[in-house]
Amino acid sequence: MKRLDTLKWFGLGLTATLLLFLAGLRIPILGLAALPLVIFPALFVGVRLGKQAGQLLPLAVAAGVYALAGLEAAVAYLVLALVTYLMFFSFGRGWSIARVVSGTAVCTVAAMLVTATAFAGSLSNLWTALQAGVEAQVLATLEVYERMGLSGETIDFLREQAGQMATLFVQMLPGMMFLVLGVVILVNLGLLSWQFPQYRSFFYEAGDLREWKSPDHMVWFLVVPSLTLFLPLGWAVRTLVVNVVFVCTAFYFFHGLAIVSYYFHHKKVPMFFRVLGYLLIIFEQVLTVLVIGLGFFDLWGDFRRLKRRTAGQT
Repeated sequence: MKRLDTLKWFGLGLTATLLLFLAGLRIPILGLAALPLVIFPALFVGVRLGKQAGQLLPLAVAAGVYALAGLEAAVAYLVLALVTYLMFFSFGRGWSIARVVSGTAVCTVAAMLVTATAFAGSLSNLWTALQAGVEAQVLATLEVYERMGLSGETIDFLREQAGQMATLFVQMLPGMMFLVLGVVILVNLGLLSWQFPQYRSFFYEAGDLREWKSPDHMVWFLVVPSLTLFLPLGWAVRTLVVNVVFVCTAFYFFHGLAIVSYYFHHKKVPMFFRVLGYLLIIFEQVLTVLVIGLGFFDLWGDFRRLKRRTAGQT
Protein backbone atom coordinates (compact mmCIF):
# COMPACT_ATOMS: atom_id res chain seq x y z
CA MET A 1 0.00 0.00 0.00
CA LYS A 2 2.82 2.37 0.90
CA ARG A 3 4.60 1.53 -2.36
CA LEU A 4 1.44 2.33 -4.36
CA ASP A 5 1.11 5.65 -2.53
CA THR A 6 4.76 6.45 -3.33
CA LEU A 7 4.29 5.59 -7.01
CA LYS A 8 1.12 7.66 -7.15
CA TRP A 9 2.69 10.83 -5.77
CA PHE A 10 5.87 10.34 -7.79
CA GLY A 11 3.85 9.87 -10.99
CA LEU A 12 1.71 12.92 -10.24
CA GLY A 13 4.83 15.00 -9.54
CA LEU A 14 6.48 13.83 -12.77
CA THR A 15 3.37 14.57 -14.85
CA ALA A 16 2.79 17.97 -13.25
CA THR A 17 6.41 19.03 -13.78
CA LEU A 18 6.39 17.98 -17.43
CA LEU A 19 3.10 19.76 -18.11
CA LEU A 20 4.19 22.98 -16.37
CA PHE A 21 7.58 23.08 -18.09
CA LEU A 22 6.28 22.25 -21.57
CA ALA A 23 3.46 24.80 -21.13
CA GLY A 24 6.09 27.39 -20.26
CA LEU A 25 7.92 26.57 -23.48
CA ARG A 26 4.94 26.33 -25.82
CA ILE A 27 2.48 28.98 -24.60
CA PRO A 28 3.95 32.44 -25.37
CA ILE A 29 2.71 34.63 -22.49
CA LEU A 30 0.55 32.58 -20.12
CA GLY A 31 3.20 29.88 -20.08
CA LEU A 32 5.62 32.23 -18.32
CA ALA A 33 3.36 32.12 -15.27
CA ALA A 34 3.81 28.33 -15.15
CA LEU A 35 7.63 28.37 -15.13
CA PRO A 36 8.04 29.50 -11.48
CA LEU A 37 5.90 26.50 -10.45
CA VAL A 38 7.99 23.92 -12.33
CA ILE A 39 10.18 23.05 -9.34
CA PHE A 40 7.32 22.82 -6.84
CA PRO A 41 6.21 19.22 -7.61
CA ALA A 42 9.72 17.89 -6.93
CA LEU A 43 9.91 19.87 -3.68
CA PHE A 44 6.44 18.64 -2.70
CA VAL A 45 7.40 15.02 -3.44
CA GLY A 46 10.65 15.45 -1.51
CA VAL A 47 8.85 16.70 1.59
CA ARG A 48 6.04 14.15 1.38
CA LEU A 49 7.99 11.04 0.35
CA GLY A 50 11.54 11.90 1.40
CA LYS A 51 14.44 13.84 -0.06
CA GLN A 52 15.66 10.87 -2.12
CA ALA A 53 12.38 10.72 -4.09
CA GLY A 54 12.43 14.49 -4.57
CA GLN A 55 15.99 14.38 -5.91
CA LEU A 56 15.21 11.46 -8.24
CA LEU A 57 12.20 13.20 -9.80
CA PRO A 58 14.17 15.98 -11.65
CA LEU A 59 16.31 13.31 -13.34
CA ALA A 60 13.18 11.55 -14.57
CA VAL A 61 11.76 14.89 -15.74
CA ALA A 62 14.98 15.75 -17.62
CA ALA A 63 14.77 12.42 -19.46
CA GLY A 64 11.10 13.07 -20.29
CA VAL A 65 11.80 16.61 -21.52
CA TYR A 66 14.64 15.30 -23.71
CA ALA A 67 12.33 12.67 -25.23
CA LEU A 68 9.46 15.11 -25.83
CA ALA A 69 11.17 18.42 -26.65
CA GLY A 70 14.83 17.74 -27.45
CA LEU A 71 18.26 18.48 -26.02
CA GLU A 72 17.99 22.28 -25.75
CA ALA A 73 14.79 22.06 -23.71
CA ALA A 74 16.35 19.43 -21.46
CA VAL A 75 19.38 21.67 -20.84
CA ALA A 76 17.05 24.56 -19.99
CA TYR A 77 15.20 22.35 -17.51
CA LEU A 78 18.48 21.37 -15.85
CA VAL A 79 18.77 24.97 -14.60
CA LEU A 80 15.52 24.51 -12.67
CA ALA A 81 16.66 21.06 -11.55
CA LEU A 82 19.79 22.66 -10.09
CA VAL A 83 17.60 25.13 -8.19
CA THR A 84 15.65 22.17 -6.80
CA TYR A 85 18.78 20.38 -5.60
CA LEU A 86 20.22 23.53 -4.03
CA MET A 87 16.96 24.17 -2.17
CA PHE A 88 17.00 20.61 -0.85
CA PHE A 89 20.59 21.23 0.29
CA SER A 90 19.56 24.36 2.22
CA PHE A 91 16.63 22.74 4.05
CA GLY A 92 17.13 21.83 7.69
CA ARG A 93 20.24 23.99 8.14
CA GLY A 94 18.54 26.78 10.08
CA TRP A 95 19.32 29.35 7.39
CA SER A 96 17.40 32.61 7.16
CA ILE A 97 15.09 33.01 4.18
CA ALA A 98 17.48 35.63 2.71
CA ARG A 99 20.35 33.14 2.89
CA VAL A 100 18.31 30.33 1.33
CA VAL A 101 17.20 32.57 -1.55
CA SER A 102 20.49 34.37 -2.18
CA GLY A 103 22.66 31.28 -1.76
CA THR A 104 20.56 29.20 -4.15
CA ALA A 105 20.29 32.02 -6.72
CA VAL A 106 24.00 32.92 -6.62
CA CYS A 107 25.12 29.30 -7.05
CA THR A 108 22.69 28.78 -9.93
CA VAL A 109 23.76 31.96 -11.76
CA ALA A 110 27.44 31.08 -11.24
CA ALA A 111 26.88 27.58 -12.65
CA MET A 112 25.05 29.02 -15.67
CA LEU A 113 27.83 31.54 -16.37
CA VAL A 114 30.59 28.95 -16.01
CA THR A 115 28.76 26.52 -18.32
CA ALA A 116 27.99 29.21 -20.91
CA THR A 117 31.61 30.42 -20.83
CA ALA A 118 32.87 26.87 -21.35
CA PHE A 119 30.62 26.43 -24.40
CA ALA A 120 31.59 29.85 -25.81
CA GLY A 121 35.31 29.21 -25.34
CA SER A 122 36.03 32.34 -23.31
CA LEU A 123 34.28 35.09 -21.37
CA SER A 124 34.96 37.63 -24.13
CA ASN A 125 33.43 35.31 -26.75
CA LEU A 126 30.36 34.89 -24.56
CA TRP A 127 30.09 38.68 -24.10
CA THR A 128 30.37 39.27 -27.87
CA ALA A 129 27.77 36.62 -28.70
CA LEU A 130 25.30 37.89 -26.11
CA GLN A 131 25.74 41.52 -27.15
CA ALA A 132 25.26 40.69 -30.84
CA GLY A 133 22.16 38.65 -30.08
CA VAL A 134 20.59 41.30 -27.86
CA GLU A 135 21.36 44.09 -30.34
CA ALA A 136 19.76 42.09 -33.17
CA GLN A 137 16.68 41.53 -30.99
CA VAL A 138 16.47 45.26 -30.19
CA LEU A 139 16.65 46.17 -33.88
CA ALA A 140 13.99 43.57 -34.73
CA THR A 141 11.72 45.01 -32.02
CA LEU A 142 12.23 48.53 -33.40
CA GLU A 143 11.13 47.33 -36.83
CA VAL A 144 7.90 46.07 -35.28
CA TYR A 145 7.37 49.44 -33.54
CA GLU A 146 8.05 51.23 -36.81
CA ARG A 147 5.34 49.22 -38.58
CA MET A 148 3.00 50.08 -35.69
CA GLY A 149 3.45 53.77 -36.45
CA LEU A 150 6.05 55.00 -33.95
CA SER A 151 7.60 58.28 -35.12
CA GLY A 152 10.62 58.04 -37.40
CA GLU A 153 12.75 60.34 -35.25
CA THR A 154 12.23 58.17 -32.19
CA ILE A 155 13.04 55.01 -34.18
CA ASP A 156 16.23 56.56 -35.57
CA PHE A 157 17.33 57.70 -32.11
CA LEU A 158 16.72 54.24 -30.63
CA ARG A 159 18.59 52.59 -33.51
CA GLU A 160 21.60 54.77 -32.75
CA GLN A 161 21.41 53.74 -29.10
CA ALA A 162 20.82 50.03 -29.83
CA GLY A 163 24.46 49.12 -29.17
CA GLN A 164 24.54 50.92 -25.81
CA MET A 165 21.21 49.39 -24.78
CA ALA A 166 22.50 45.92 -25.67
CA THR A 167 25.71 46.54 -23.69
CA LEU A 168 23.79 47.66 -20.60
CA PHE A 169 21.39 44.70 -20.86
CA VAL A 170 24.24 42.18 -21.11
CA GLN A 171 26.04 43.86 -18.19
CA MET A 172 22.92 43.56 -16.03
CA LEU A 173 22.06 40.03 -17.18
CA PRO A 174 23.59 38.16 -14.18
CA GLY A 175 21.77 40.47 -11.77
CA MET A 176 18.50 40.05 -13.65
CA MET A 177 18.90 36.27 -13.60
CA PHE A 178 19.55 36.49 -9.85
CA LEU A 179 16.35 38.51 -9.37
CA VAL A 180 14.21 36.15 -11.48
CA LEU A 181 15.57 33.09 -9.68
CA GLY A 182 15.07 34.81 -6.33
CA VAL A 183 11.39 35.39 -7.12
CA VAL A 184 11.01 31.76 -8.25
CA ILE A 185 12.58 30.51 -5.01
CA LEU A 186 10.43 32.82 -2.88
CA VAL A 187 7.26 31.66 -4.65
CA ASN A 188 8.11 28.03 -4.00
CA LEU A 189 9.09 28.63 -0.38
CA GLY A 190 5.74 30.36 0.08
CA LEU A 191 3.89 27.42 -1.48
CA LEU A 192 5.80 24.91 0.66
CA SER A 193 5.07 26.91 3.82
CA TRP A 194 1.40 27.05 2.88
CA GLN A 195 1.21 23.33 2.05
CA PHE A 196 3.37 22.14 4.97
CA PRO A 197 3.08 24.81 7.72
CA GLN A 198 4.40 22.36 10.32
CA TYR A 199 7.75 22.23 8.44
CA ARG A 200 8.21 25.97 7.93
CA SER A 201 11.14 26.15 10.34
CA PHE A 202 12.72 23.25 8.40
CA PHE A 203 12.63 25.22 5.13
CA TYR A 204 14.09 28.40 6.60
CA GLU A 205 14.53 30.11 9.94
CA ALA A 206 10.94 30.87 10.89
CA GLY A 207 10.04 34.44 11.73
CA ASP A 208 7.64 37.19 10.78
CA LEU A 209 8.60 38.09 7.22
CA ARG A 210 6.89 41.46 7.68
CA GLU A 211 9.76 42.30 10.05
CA TRP A 212 12.49 41.17 7.66
CA LYS A 213 15.28 43.64 6.92
CA SER A 214 18.38 43.55 4.77
CA PRO A 215 21.73 43.39 6.63
CA ASP A 216 22.92 46.78 7.88
CA HIS A 217 26.34 46.42 6.22
CA MET A 218 24.71 46.01 2.80
CA VAL A 219 24.43 49.79 2.54
CA TRP A 220 28.17 49.90 1.74
CA PHE A 221 27.75 47.36 -1.05
CA LEU A 222 25.29 49.80 -2.63
CA VAL A 223 26.87 53.19 -1.91
CA VAL A 224 30.54 52.46 -2.70
CA PRO A 225 29.96 50.59 -6.01
CA SER A 226 27.43 53.26 -7.08
CA LEU A 227 30.12 55.94 -6.65
CA THR A 228 32.69 53.92 -8.60
CA LEU A 229 30.37 53.84 -11.64
CA PHE A 230 31.49 57.42 -12.34
CA LEU A 231 35.10 56.25 -12.69
CA PRO A 232 36.70 54.96 -15.93
CA LEU A 233 36.41 51.21 -15.36
CA GLY A 234 37.13 48.25 -17.60
CA TRP A 235 34.15 46.31 -18.93
CA ALA A 236 34.70 43.37 -16.56
CA VAL A 237 34.93 45.56 -13.43
CA ARG A 238 32.01 47.73 -14.58
CA THR A 239 29.89 44.62 -15.18
CA LEU A 240 30.66 43.36 -11.67
CA VAL A 241 29.86 46.76 -10.13
CA VAL A 242 26.60 47.14 -12.07
CA ASN A 243 25.41 43.73 -10.90
CA VAL A 244 26.35 44.38 -7.26
CA VAL A 245 24.33 47.60 -7.36
CA PHE A 246 21.41 45.86 -9.07
CA VAL A 247 21.32 42.98 -6.56
CA CYS A 248 21.55 45.33 -3.57
CA THR A 249 18.72 47.39 -5.04
CA ALA A 250 16.63 44.21 -5.30
CA PHE A 251 17.31 43.46 -1.62
CA TYR A 252 16.19 46.97 -0.63
CA PHE A 253 13.06 46.57 -2.75
CA PHE A 254 12.03 43.49 -0.76
CA HIS A 255 13.05 45.27 2.44
CA GLY A 256 10.70 48.13 1.52
CA LEU A 257 8.01 45.64 0.53
CA ALA A 258 8.25 44.05 3.99
CA ILE A 259 7.67 47.50 5.54
CA VAL A 260 4.61 48.06 3.35
CA SER A 261 3.29 44.60 4.27
CA TYR A 262 3.93 45.34 7.97
CA TYR A 263 1.71 48.42 7.90
CA PHE A 264 -0.92 46.76 5.70
CA HIS A 265 -1.17 44.08 8.42
CA HIS A 266 -1.14 46.36 11.47
CA LYS A 267 -3.57 48.85 9.93
CA LYS A 268 -5.85 45.96 8.91
CA VAL A 269 -6.04 47.09 5.29
CA PRO A 270 -8.65 45.03 3.35
CA MET A 271 -7.24 42.32 1.09
CA PHE A 272 -8.55 43.99 -2.09
CA PHE A 273 -6.56 47.17 -1.39
CA ARG A 274 -3.49 45.16 -0.38
CA VAL A 275 -3.46 43.32 -3.71
CA LEU A 276 -4.08 46.59 -5.56
CA GLY A 277 -1.23 48.23 -3.66
CA TYR A 278 1.21 45.42 -4.45
CA LEU A 279 0.26 45.50 -8.15
CA LEU A 280 0.80 49.26 -8.28
CA ILE A 281 4.19 48.88 -6.59
CA ILE A 282 5.26 46.26 -9.14
CA PHE A 283 4.00 47.98 -12.29
CA GLU A 284 4.30 51.68 -11.40
CA GLN A 285 7.97 52.69 -11.59
CA VAL A 286 7.63 55.71 -9.30
CA LEU A 287 6.17 53.54 -6.53
CA THR A 288 8.86 50.91 -7.12
CA VAL A 289 11.58 53.51 -6.58
CA LEU A 290 9.80 54.81 -3.47
CA VAL A 291 9.66 51.29 -2.00
CA ILE A 292 13.40 50.83 -2.69
CA GLY A 293 14.06 54.14 -0.94
CA LEU A 294 11.87 53.05 1.96
CA GLY A 295 14.00 49.94 2.43
CA PHE A 296 17.26 51.87 2.09
CA PHE A 297 16.41 54.64 4.57
CA ASP A 298 14.93 52.18 7.08
CA LEU A 299 18.52 51.70 8.28
CA TRP A 300 18.26 55.14 9.88
CA GLY A 301 14.49 55.68 10.08
CA ASP A 302 13.60 52.32 11.70
CA PHE A 303 10.06 52.77 10.36
CA ARG A 304 8.74 49.66 12.12
CA ARG A 305 10.51 50.57 15.41
CA LEU A 306 12.22 47.17 15.45
CA LYS A 307 15.45 48.48 17.00
CA ARG A 308 13.59 50.35 19.69
CA ARG A 309 11.51 47.28 20.50
CA THR A 310 14.63 45.09 20.69
CA ALA A 311 16.37 47.65 22.92
CA GLY A 312 13.31 47.76 25.19
CA GLN A 313 13.26 43.97 25.52
CA THR A 314 16.97 43.99 26.34
